[in-house]
Amino acid sequence: MATNLTVEKRNTDKRSMLTELRSKGHVPANLYGYGTKSVALSVDEPEFIKAYREVGKNGVLKLKVDGKDYSVMVQEMQVHPLKNAVTHIDFIAIDLNKETEADVPVVLTGESAGVKEGGILQRVLATVSVKALPADFPEQLEASVDALEIGDSLTVKDLPTGKNYEILHEEDEVIASVTPPKIQDEETDEETEEADEAGDAPESSESVTQDSQEEEK
Repeated sequence: MATNLTVEKRNTDKRSMLTELRSKGHVPANLYGYGTKSVALSVDEPEFIKAYREVGKNGVLKLKVDGKDYSVMVQEMQVHPLKNAVTHIDFIAIDLNKETEADVPVVLTGESAGVKEGGILQRVLATVSVKALPADFPEQLEASVDALEIGDSLTVKDLPTGKNYEILHEEDEVIASVTPPKIQDEETDEETEEADEAGDAPESSESVTQDSQEEEK
């Protein structure tokens, strides 16, 4: 069951009006997509955050605009990097009976065997593109890295599959890998120290003898 969210239309995109809107705890938003023209909206931020947490990143909201209901997903949400406040939202109206695409987070679980031996876990993909009916999107896809040794990789084929959704990536696309520990810098430091020590060594007896002979002449 979709979570309801009531919003209001707004009539301007002027910076001063948007600033005033945000100061009152509202967020400017836009609605577009299936069955509607683009509409500028104003959304109560606390109410939006509550609804968004209930349905998740790819959940369906029932947006109420002037008494009319729209089934929507959050297409994009902008957040202020310092204030951690929502600054803008794009809602996309959808057909609940038609498949659509969305990015689903990939969550890595466990601790890699290779990391325990000093390797470094490198993340390549944080999300994967998934195709499904709006109500069938998984909230996240989990994959264990416990078995990964140094030099091993976790790929798309290692992600859980389902009958109700399709992952739109090649099976061999890498999600994460374990690389050897970085030792190049240490080796370079050792070589530098050896070179410095060689430079501080006394001159050979042969060169000293040659210098003495030149002075006698």
